[in-house]
Amino acid sequence: MKIKIINPAPMMEPDFVQAMETYLRKAVRPGTEIEFADVKQGYRSVETEAQGIINGAEILRLVMALQEDDCDGIFINCFDDPALIAAREISQKPVLGPYGSAVSFAGLLGERVGIITTDDYGISCEERKARHYGFLNRIAAVKPVELTVLELQENELIQRLTDCCLEFEKERITAVVLGCTGMNQAADQVQAALRRAGSKTQVIEPLKTGVKTLELMIELGYTNTIKSTPIRKEDYVPQGGEVL
Repeated sequence: MKIKIINPAPMMEPDFVQAMETYLRKAVRPGTEIEFADVKQGYRSVETEAQGIINGAEILRLVMALQEDDCDGIFINCFDDPALIAAREISQKPVLGPYGSAVSFAGLLGERVGIITTDDYGISCEERKARHYGFLNRIAAVKPVELTVLELQENELIQRLTDCCLEFEKERITAVVLGCTGMNQAADQVQAALRRAGSKTQVIEPLKTGVKTLELMIELGYTNTIKSTPIRKEDYVPQGGEVL
């Protein structure tokens, strides 16, 4: 089995991508291959609708190209699930993102789910996604760490995530989803800190959870392709106006 992981932003640090690959290889089955592909242009992070639409177009270019690849499934590595529905319209291979996978799994662990997002605007984005996915009754609260995606490697991240989890527990929320796949390297340390504090909170890391969900989907022979109105390449009008 081979899973292709699309990084939704260009120029991601090679060391950061390598760390994600090492992290995931410990989680997937021995026979599962994982390969990363970066979009070639766009914003360096996806934190708004505008960034998601612009970078989403580049994600779709990769999804289309991967139809000729020997991969078995495609994973969009961003908690906003940018271009996910569109990708499912054009892909014959299963496509998943981390948001729906992680929140659905969290719902199996606790009746009240919390999400830790980046900054204050992230709260609005989480509310918007929850309405779209039908998760409003599942997500009890959203809290920010007050860092943008590009600031997540700061030393304070682990403490901020731990503090959010402890605040959630006071609200009877013990299944907490990290709201950015860029938080993956902090997940185990946060879980350990919570155990030391005597907390029962379980931390759901969306990168690992999403890729494992896709792995299981492929293994069981399922797909999530959307049978949409036909999308024909010959109907696409490029710059210059000549129909392909």
